[in-house]
Amino acid sequence: MNPLSNLSLEELNVARKIDEYFKPDHMSFQEKLFNALLIAQHELEAEYYGDEFEKTRILEFRDILLLLLNKIPQE
Repeated sequence: MNPLSNLSLEELNVARKIDEYFKPDHMSFQEKLFNALLIAQHELEAEYYGDEFEKTRILEFRDILLLLLNKIPQE
């Protein structure tokens, strides 16, 4: 079964963006997701957002990354 078949459109869009953002081929997709999660979490903890709307977007992005990490099997 294709692991991408059980993803929502929003999850697919985030997965595509993460794969495009992290270019190195030596990184697995799980590693790319994990690194994106670290960045999002750091932005939240360091309060690197301009307003509550941006904070909410980062929180939503982080939540989608967590879902993807659970839905997509490790390589």
